[in-house]
Amino acid sequence: MNWWLAAGSLAAVLALAGVARMLGLGGTQRLADGNDAIRLAEALVSGFEGQLGVVAADGGRAIVTGGPGDLVVIEPLGARYSATRFKSARVVMVHPEADGTKLALELQPGTVLRITVADGEAARTFAETLS
Repeated sequence: MNWWLAAGSLAAVLALAGVARMLGLGGTQRLADGNDAIRLAEALVSGFEGQLGVVAADGGRAIVTGGPGDLVVIEPLGARYSATRFKSARVVMVHPEADGTKLALELQPGTVLRITVADGEAARTFAETLS
């Protein structure tokens, strides 16, 4: 075994890892606030104009409404985000709890989305806007 070759390979791998870390590649994706969610939904869904967005307490998922019944769900998909639009969504439940306000939304018949939002006032406003 050539020790110089092994040491050179290890140095190259560590250098690439350092460059990736410096560029901020990899890791978890988080949406900062509702405005980020609105901008992302408008960029991903053609013809959608967002009015109000909320981000899940863990920062991974978000929901954006464009008016009564018009909803876009944003979820991480690998290194990017996926957006799905539902045109007949409705609020099933708004329940405040210690860790945030839980929203249950019926996206289409038989499909319910549950999301916990840290900001209770934003969750209530979102539910009123979607209804």
